[in-house]
Amino acid sequence: MMKIHSTKWLAAAICLLALALPANADGHPEKQPGPKSTGKIYTWTAGNGTKYEYYVPKDYDADAGANLTLILHGSNLDRRWGFANHKAGKFRKDDIVVSPDGTTPNGNRGFNSMQSDGELKRMHEFHEELRETWNIKATFLYGHSQGSFFSFYYAGAYPDDVQGVVGQASGVWIGTQATKKHHHQAICLMHGTKDPVVGYGQSIGGYDFYEEAKYPLLHLRSLENWNHWPAQYQTEMQLAWCEGMTTEDPERLAICFETIADFKKGVDPSVLYAVAERASTFEGVPSKVVSAASKAMKEVEKIATKHVTSITKALGKNKGDKLADKSWVGHVPRFLRQYQGVPSWVEFEKKWSKKLDKNTENASKHSKAYWRLLKQKKEADAFEAGVDMVKTGFFAYWTEDVKRLDQLEKWHKDAKDLKLKRAQLKDFDATVPVFRSALEKGVKEFEKQSGSRFR
Repeated sequence: MMKIHSTKWLAAAICLLALALPANADGHPEKQPGPKSTGKIYTWTAGNGTKYEYYVPKDYDADAGANLTLILHGSNLDRRWGFANHKAGKFRKDDIVVSPDGTTPNGNRGFNSMQSDGELKRMHEFHEELRETWNIKATFLYGHSQGSFFSFYYAGAYPDDVQGVVGQASGVWIGTQATKKHHHQAICLMHGTKDPVVGYGQSIGGYDFYEEAKYPLLHLRSLENWNHWPAQYQTEMQLAWCEGMTTEDPERLAICFETIADFKKGVDPSVLYAVAERASTFEGVPSKVVSAASKAMKEVEKIATKHVTSITKALGKNKGDKLADKSWVGHVPRFLRQYQGVPSWVEFEKKWSKKLDKNTENASKHSKAYWRLLKQKKEADAFEAGVDMVKTGFFAYWTEDVKRLDQLEKWHKDAKDLKLKRAQLKDFDATVPVFRSALEKGVKEFEKQSGSRFR
């Protein structure tokens, strides 16, 4: 289970997340929700004092109702962050989209949403008022950074009120509930692999948490080489997956599939396949969409098969248990991150499970030793542990840590001062440069086989 994340990253997040906020401190004009408050962004204040911005589609029909998407901002920001980074009328265009201030003011015009019963209650009061204001069919949460931690926390506290969550750049707080009564929820953890504020490993741990709780609708979206910034089109895709995997309305399922399929670049093959598979057999989905969904499944599987073929060819006589300056070293982990659930992926993962588990075990053991020795200022020994980690744990995502690889190279240059042994230097020469080269080749091969659509 993930431990509550340190608040040290929050100060850095203030600077990183304050992008694109309107200069006008009051944001958009105030207008009470009503029949004429549609088609534009308005501001209002809930009964419990929560100030929020909202957008209601022009064609909203109170009798038919609509879904609600709540955007929960990161630390020390406010309601304006939501629409500053997610264009009203395009982001979840069929939904009522609401972006509230966090649950507690920070005393400097910003807000936070922290882990307490009082803050859960405050958010729930606000949520209830929204459901009384509009005819809400389902609620989906998108949280970023601290708002992401809180999104998972809130969904755990009120499972009947939340159908899906996309949490970007976070993990899961201890105390977040996850039981069988939550299994109807679709949970997506989305994270940039190069996030400098909240480490990518937080979402790996969060995924493990929900996997241990046996959530049937669980997805990890790894944004390769992405940082901490929001990414509207990726969030849109993941929310379409959340709705597409939970709705019982064939029309909405068809729309969710088409939303994902319409993206030309950066498509998540895993969610495209999953929603297409459901749409292809769901009663009431238009035949044209069923046909398109079946075609999409074949397209994804074809690309996944190309990846497996490429990896197999690059392996040659290597069984995948010894580091080599070959593309498969970087290709395997990226393929596993991006094609989860696709048939070729399932077969590959099953075949490789033992060696992957052993590789991860080695990476964990040597990584722990590295940090322990570094803390003890035993740099020569830490150097050896770091090299051993690369040599025997090269598939683990944390082995790719550029800062650690840079540190190993720096120590290698300072070999004389550190009194590194000849055997240690020889081991480094046969390992770290090889790993760097293999990663680069793996990325190129992955992109070559994926084409522009699935990169």
